[in-house]
Amino acid sequence: MIPILFIIPKFSTLNLVILIFIATIIFGFLFILLRKKADSVKQLKKSLLGYYFFVIIILTLLHFLGPFGLPAYGAMLATGFLCAIFTSRRFAQGINVDPDTFFDIFIYIFIGTITGLRLFYVLFYDWANFIHNPLIIFEFWKGGLVLYGGLVGGIIGGVFYMIKKRLPLFKMIDVYGVVIPIGIIFGRWGCMGFGCCYGKIAPAWFPFTIRFPAFGINSIQHTPAFEDHINAGLVQAADNFCLPLYPAQIISSINGLFLFILLWFLYKKRKFDGQIFSLFLMFYAVTRFLIEFIRVEPSWLGLNVSQWIGLLSFTAGLVLYRYAKKRSMSNK
Repeated sequence: MIPILFIIPKFSTLNLVILIFIATIIFGFLFILLRKKADSVKQLKKSLLGYYFFVIIILTLLHFLGPFGLPAYGAMLATGFLCAIFTSRRFAQGINVDPDTFFDIFIYIFIGTITGLRLFYVLFYDWANFIHNPLIIFEFWKGGLVLYGGLVGGIIGGVFYMIKKRLPLFKMIDVYGVVIPIGIIFGRWGCMGFGCCYGKIAPAWFPFTIRFPAFGINSIQHTPAFEDHINAGLVQAADNFCLPLYPAQIISSINGLFLFILLWFLYKKRKFDGQIFSLFLMFYAVTRFLIEFIRVEPSWLGLNVSQWIGLLSFTAGLVLYRYAKKRSMSNK
């Protein structure tokens, strides 16, 4: 378990200048490399400039705020985003959209995702502390992120951009119905590294369990599962591991892979625009609902927060499915 992958030291002004120079060369090379394949050179230039200035801002913040620990969750989330971006570009030609559009839209999706991840945690799990100190909502590096919140925030950010740019909304969301599970695949491995979203104590007969150590690599704090087991009197502070748990994070990641393969296959056989995204909302709601039974989460009226959100997600998917199908029939 590695909550913090490595520490990024605070670097000098000279190093900042050198890194900016290297970033300039890299983005210039990318522009030359992609220019011949781009449908719109102007759009490509705009997209790359957006990412270029994003990198410059990050480097500048590291210069003034370092040293900075790179969390495992953040690294896996970023990896998932990159994979989703390049996968979504493969669908561009089929829906008559410039592939570089997906670079632009993912900036909005990224902002929405990060906001939703933290906002949902504060609203549903840490409201008491938020009331006393509202600034904790910006403390992303301390953990406390909810995947469903990131999903909702990312959808809102993406749809906002699609409407703003008058893109084919129902065609576009079908693409994201396929690639969103990529984020789930990598995001849950980030949870594994951080030690959050762990499972309940597994019975002796269960064939595959995991045990979190008392301390993670690069961490002086107890892992969440070990801390909970200490508080419950299940282990002692001198022990090295928590009790065997259901591998909830791994099962969730496998679920993301299953949904990605299934929806990729169904995308090729879709009958109307909006169908795949609707199916994603319903399929993920059902599989997540079932997985939650082996996770440690506070419940309300017999269900935890994610299960209640899953019921809303399934309902939204069903309503969207019927609306999209009716819309498709009326346009024929």
